[in-house]
Amino acid sequence: SSPPSGIAASSSCGSFPPRPQSPALCRRAAMQIVAPARFLDGVVFAVFLMMVSGFGLFLFGEFHRMCVITEAKKLGYFATLMDKIFPFPSKKFAFNLTHILLFAILIALMSMAHHPAQEIIKTEAEKEIKEKEKKAKKEKEAQKGD
Repeated sequence: SSPPSGIAASSSCGSFPPRPQSPALCRRAAMQIVAPARFLDGVVFAVFLMMVSGFGLFLFGEFHRMCVITEAKKLGYFATLMDKIFPFPSKKFAFNLTHILLFAILIALMSMAHHPAQEIIKTEAEKEIKEKEKKAKKEKEAQKGD
């Protein structure tokens, strides 16, 4: 059987399931693989992510120096433990561009993770919408009955 009119018979547009489209729109969408308008967004996000990554590593370096060098006598065993967990030459935390890039990738990957609380909030919101729709439907039926 052939698809209804307006729906592409093949997936030449690259969409699955096929959506109703005109052939002209299909050709135009197939040629635009990357949205150039989104390049600036990507650049701004990448620069911001690099700054956050570098600043995070800097803060961790300051924390490491405080624990291992500055406040080592006050912290006692924790300072020794910190030095053993993160053994740096001459107790100085050092990072370079490679570390910043890797930490930025880690931040980006972690920010893409879906937290279980998001799913709970979504299901609760969907339940509320369904309950409101049922209430509205019952009210409509009650008004029609009157």
